[in-house]
Formats: sequence, C-alpha cells, structure tokens
Amino acid sequence: MIENTISISGSMKSAFRLWKKHFVKIAVAGFIVYLPTQICIELASWLLDKVLSYESIRDIQFANNIYNVIRGLVGAVALIGIINFIVRILENKGEQEIGEIVLHGLKKWPAYIFAMLIAGCKVIVYLLLLIIPGIYKAVRLSFVDCVVATENDSVDEWDESERLVENYWWKVFGFILLMTLLRFLVELPFLPITFLFSESNALLNSLSSLIIGIITQILLTYFIVVRAHYYFNLRKIKSNKSELNEEQQE
Repeated sequence: MIENTISISGSMKSAFRLWKKHFVKIAVAGFIVYLPTQICIELASWLLDKVLSYESIRDIQFANNIYNVIRGLVGAVALIGIINFIVRILENKGEQEIGEIVLHGLKKWPAYIFAMLIAGCKVIVYLLLLIIPGIYKAVRLSFVDCVVATENDSVDEWDESERLVENYWWKVFGFILLMTLLRFLVELPFLPITFLFSESNALLNSLSSLIIGIITQILLTYFIVVRAHYYFNLRKIKSNKSELNEEQQE
C-alpha cells in the first residue's frame, strides 16, 4: 500500500528514539561545532559591549541578530552533518562515525551557504510584493538545507524543496510553526540562568554563557533529527506517488 500521509507527531516520536539511540555521536559532533560557534559569539559579545550601550531595544536586537548570524553560519556544519547522518540511517545506508558527520558538514558547507543565500533572496523578492507571498515562498523553500545535506551537487536544491512541499504546504507550515514554538520552550528555562550570571564578573559571565550556549544547542539537536525524519518521510511519499503515477501510465 502506498503511503500518502505525513504525521508531525509520528516524526517527533520516531525522531526521539533515533536521537536517544545515537545521542552520543550527535552530541559529540555537535560539541565539536558548537564550541567554536559559541566562542565566536562570546568574542562578538565582547566587541559589541564596547560599541553598544544596550539602552535601546535597537541595540539589543542588533546584537541578537549578530549572534543568530554566527549560529547560522558556523552551526550549519552540525546541521548539515546531523541531517545527513539521520537520513542515511533511515535509508539503511549505515551509520557514520563522529568525524564523518563533521567532515560531511564541512564539505557541504559552501554549497549550503550559496543555496541559502539564493533562497533568502527569492524570499525577499516575494516579501517585497506582500507579506503573504513571502511566507508562502519561505515555506516552499524550507527544505533547501535538507536537500543540500543529502543530495548530490547535480540536484537543484530550490526546485527540489518546492517539489517536496507542493500539495503539503499547510502541513509543512504547521510543522515549522510547531518546531519554532517548541525550540523556544526548550531555550526558555536557560534565560533566567543566563541573566543570573550576567551580574557576575566578566570571566564567570563568559564561561557560564559559553557552557549554557553549548548545552542548549546540543539539546536543540533533537529538532534537527525531527526535521531530518520529517524530510525523509515527505521525500518518500513523493517518491511513492511518482512510482504510482508511472505504473498507471504504463
């Protein structure tokens, strides 16, 4: 029987089992990437403290944007590596070692940056039209990173992402909203701890921020696994439908 449904709760449950089973590899690979990521954030924070007063919301937003860019750029190595690691397991292609996870992320990193830059430009063009078309396009391009992580260089990442989301836009939109909310809820308990240490001396504040940042990012790898599992299921459904259509045409 051809599978034609996709479940967020099903992906979350299966992903948790995968995350739990392979947590050591995922956590160590994440640590290798998130340690320099967090160090870069701390260095940026030290530099920004010299030029920003943080007396206005604009200064705080600017600093947070800088931190998010660093997480997105450097942390992408872990994102790509973990997505590929999980999809390989789901495809029964065997497990990778920790070094292979990180090296795959590094290998695919330039292609990821280029693909996400183009995707971002496409979304901006649609946002210039109206907010709704921008959101629509962003959802359709939401699996560009997964395609980059798992496919060869001959695949058009943007077209492939749009093909996967086609006819499943609302489901993917709901998936993205839920994952965003849950990520926020995971990060929320760490905010008071960060604020507590912010009143201490600079060295203790930096060390605590470094440790909390790494722990938070390692916990958030669960959502990378969920994303990889959801992407795999969506790709499988599309493949099954294509095979069914080919059989009906013969």
